[in-house]
Amino acid sequence: MDRYINLLPYWFLNFTIGFGWFTLSPIVPDLSAHYAVDTASILLLISLYGYTMVAFALLSGYLSAKYSVRFSLIISASLSVIGLIIRSIAPDYVVLFLGQIIAASAYPLALGPVGALAQSINRERTNTVIGVSVGILFLGMSAGALITPYLFALFKDSIPGIFMLDAGLAVVALAILPLGSRTYPREYAGKSLRGSFRPGMIKNWYVGLIISAFSVMFGGIASTALMHHNVSEGSALAYGGAMSGLAFLGSALGAIVLPPLFEKVKLIRAGMVFSSALSLVSIIILTYFLAFTSNFNVLLAAFFMFGFFGNAFWSMAMTSTTRYVEDPARAGFSTSMYSVATNLGVALIPTFFGVFFLASPVYGVVITSMLVAAAFILSFLLIAGRFNTNAPEQAPS
Repeated sequence: MDRYINLLPYWFLNFTIGFGWFTLSPIVPDLSAHYAVDTASILLLISLYGYTMVAFALLSGYLSAKYSVRFSLIISASLSVIGLIIRSIAPDYVVLFLGQIIAASAYPLALGPVGALAQSINRERTNTVIGVSVGILFLGMSAGALITPYLFALFKDSIPGIFMLDAGLAVVALAILPLGSRTYPREYAGKSLRGSFRPGMIKNWYVGLIISAFSVMFGGIASTALMHHNVSEGSALAYGGAMSGLAFLGSALGAIVLPPLFEKVKLIRAGMVFSSALSLVSIIILTYFLAFTSNFNVLLAAFFMFGFFGNAFWSMAMTSTTRYVEDPARAGFSTSMYSVATNLGVALIPTFFGVFFLASPVYGVVITSMLVAAAFILSFLLIAGRFNTNAPEQAPS
């Protein structure tokens, strides 16, 4: 139990990163007016977190392997504080953009090496550690999206006030992180990364890419799709924001609840198949109703379900990559590679396929369902058990 208590500072860091990231989402119009830029420029600030994951996730895995996880995490917390403070005092968009890049760089340095941390804490409960770590990040994102409108009103529409709150939480995370992270193992630091990549990991990458890309894409196009069904702009924006917030909340709860549960009963293989099957069912419902109707209740439930089961599957697929390697140093690099692949999907698929889905909803529903169905089929093939030195592409479930 003490080992998990020592993870609390790390989990709080993840929460503050997610919270600071998505406080922007509900106040996009206000930010646009305050900094005198168009909406696309503000949305770019949100997307920067995904781009920095692609750019720096491998660096985080390298740092955790060559030095220590603690080293990577303290750098992450420091960058978050620096970036968010610059953001809170930014007089114009250029300075705001600079601060956001620095703050966003904390994301890959915190989440990238989670595999190394999980294996070093408890190799028998890696799904639990990774699931909760990812889930708390999404819990922060959900809290930022859902609570910020109320905080914004409380602060009398003060954008610097909201940003200063984000910076304050990051300062607390940086202050407590050294206390808990002193116990994070270091004996594997300096290991060679040779053998960190195995071709079988590509199956996992596909799963992560598809689930994360569609989670972001449908949250982004929900309001526009509703307006295509003659829903008023105000209602479409309100319901679209609620759908996105519920998807993040579902993602948090799914990752926190399901992987530890399936790991405890030793049914990780069944858990991946189960969560991927319900991800497929929920995405079919989501895409059909979003494309052809404006049934708010069904859509709200479908967004939550896809977040809940989809992110649980995403988390277990991430943990599965650590089964290809034997030591925690390489495990951190494995999860870093997984993070790069999944965020490439976030960077590319919503931009191009989202427009296609809105223009051709019939084909959009079919293609989306087929791509998620392929992830469901792969759930039977992902490694679910411990690393097997005699068969690096397979392991008992």
